[in-house]
This record gives sequence, structure tokens and C-alpha cells, in this order.
Amino acid sequence: MNAKKLIAVGLPMIAVTYGLSRFSYGLMLPYINETMNMDQSTSGLISSLSYIAYCIAIIFAMACSNKFTPRSILVVAGLSSIIGLGIISISPNSVVLGLGIFLAGLSTGLSSPPYANIVSTKVETRLQNQANSWINSGTSIGTAFTGAIAILMANSWRETYLIFMVIAIFVLVVNYKVLPKQQASEKKVMVGFSKKEWRHSIQLIIASLLIGISCSAYWTFSRDFMLNLDNVPTHLREWFWVIIGLAGLLGGTAGAFIDKFGLMSAYRISVLALSTTSLILGIFPDNNITWFLSPVLFGSSYIFMTGVLIVWGISVFKTNPSFGLGVPFLILALGQAIGTIFSGVVADISGYYTLFIGASIIGYVTLVFKPKTN
Repeated sequence: MNAKKLIAVGLPMIAVTYGLSRFSYGLMLPYINETMNMDQSTSGLISSLSYIAYCIAIIFAMACSNKFTPRSILVVAGLSSIIGLGIISISPNSVVLGLGIFLAGLSTGLSSPPYANIVSTKVETRLQNQANSWINSGTSIGTAFTGAIAILMANSWRETYLIFMVIAIFVLVVNYKVLPKQQASEKKVMVGFSKKEWRHSIQLIIASLLIGISCSAYWTFSRDFMLNLDNVPTHLREWFWVIIGLAGLLGGTAGAFIDKFGLMSAYRISVLALSTTSLILGIFPDNNITWFLSPVLFGSSYIFMTGVLIVWGISVFKTNPSFGLGVPFLILALGQAIGTIFSGVVADISGYYTLFIGASIIGYVTLVFKPKTN
């Protein structure tokens, strides 16, 4: 399959499942709270449901990579996103909202591994790192689009989620028509992984967990924090999420960067940038530069980091590309689920300043790990 054609349909699907279905909750939270009056602990708990759903779904996607075609799994991902977004739009209380968030969260875990398998079997080897990175950057497109729609729709969060649902339907139809019906037979994918691969994955797993915990505070509470700062200009508050999303497009260069400078350099740069975003938000929240620099750094470094994890994972789990993408993303989501719960508690007890500084310290710890391509 032509790499550009795959990116053209894969990037929008990732934009829908990650940007619209999953990370939009952090953006829409202030407006949802005006309707449902949830405290920070409840908000954090509901956010964690998305990550928990992601963990369940990505395990299913990895386990069933040889039983179902990638297109079949992606159809289920699209339907889960559509149903979840619809439920969110009509939710009368936090319980139903949580159900919608959970179902929408399932779509994220189901959508990524199938693309890794398609790239592995249908795209030229020299283009695979770049194809995976650009498809993954769909998260940033979805995030930017979510932010722009939220600005245009103001406080109409229910109508916003209905628009997201319609977009999800369109993207699913396009993917269904374009993606190959069957997995390539000439390159059989092995189920599971070897003991050698397991040993080589230990650093990858621990790093993914800590990175997930570190960045969860930013995804869930950064915009709410900005909205509560009196001296932040209105236009920056409104465009905060859009800035994160547009900056994320820079993260699509991860594959090309790794090909040229190596995985180690890419990993260290992304860790430093991602951790610094939370640090400057916690230490210098009243600085004019922080208001713009922090979201730019976060958007670009988060997408870049996930691109690094994809390449690192696939280099470790060479016998199964879906495991190579699925394992680090699974652990990353598990860390985010843990992090969102504790972030809500820490924010309630100690405030946002302590939360973001603590999150940055956890991120810096991951510099001790040394990713290698085998």
C-alpha cells in the first residue's frame, strides 16, 4: 500500500480516536463542570476511565492481531468512538458521562496497533518509521481541531460532541473503503513475544509508565489551571488547546529525526522538553513567555515522544509490530490512568503548582533509561 495513502486515512482516524474521543475531555472539562458541578477528584476519576478503557482495548487489539484483519479492528474502533461521543453529548450526569468517556476511550486502544501491522506488511521498510510517526501525529490534528471547535462553539459542549460524532462517522467510512481487506500473507505476524524481547522491553515498560504518570496532569488539568489565572490573556486561554495541537505536528518528524540522529538522542530530547513543560507551568505561571512556550513544548514533545516509543517498541518486539506499538502505549496509558487519579487528589490537597512541579520531576527521572534499536 502506498505510504502516503495510508497516512492520508490513518492520520484522520487517529485524530478522531485520540484527539476528539480521548484528549478532548481535558479541554471540555471547564464547560462540562458548569453543567455537572464535579469536583477535581471526580473529574480525575472520569478521565482515568478513558485510560483504563484504552488499556483493555489495546490488549484486545494485540491479542487478536492474527484472528481479525486490521480493517475489522479499525471498524470496531470507529464504532466505539461514534457511540461514546454520542453518549457524552447527551449525558445527564457524571455516571453516564463516565460511560461515554469509557466507550470513546476504547477506540484509542483499538486504533493504533492495526496501523502498525499494516505499515509493517504493506509499506516499504525505509518508510516505515516515518509512516508510523505521521499516522501517530493525528493526535495533534485532533487536538487542534477540538480546540478550534470549542472556541467557535463557546459553551455548547454537547453540540460540540455531536459534531465530533458526525466527523467520526465520515472518517470510519473512508477507512473502511480504503484500507486493505486482508493482512499481507507474505509476512506472517507472530502472536506474543520471545523471552529475549521481554528482557529488552523492561526499560521501555518502566519509562513508558513514568512518562504516562508525568504527562497525565498536563492533559487533564493544564487548561483548567490557565483559566483560573487572572492575568492570562483571553485569547491565550481560548487558543491554548489549539496551540498544543498545532505544535504537535512537529512531533510527526520523530521518524525522520531517529533515522538521522538515532533513537537515544530523540528519546533524551523528548523527555527533557516534555518534563520542562510542566515545570515552567508550575514555577512561572505568571510569565508571559510561559503561557505560549509551555503548550508549544508540550504539543510537539508529546507527539514526538510517542513516535519515539513506537520506534523503540517495534525495534524490541520485531516478531510482532502490533506488540511493538501496543506494549509501550498500553503502559503509557496505564501510567496516565494512575496519574489522573493522583493528579486530582494532589490538586485538591496541594494545588496546581505542586502538581505540575511534581509531574515534571517524575518525567526527568526517565532520563536514566537508554533505548536501543536491536
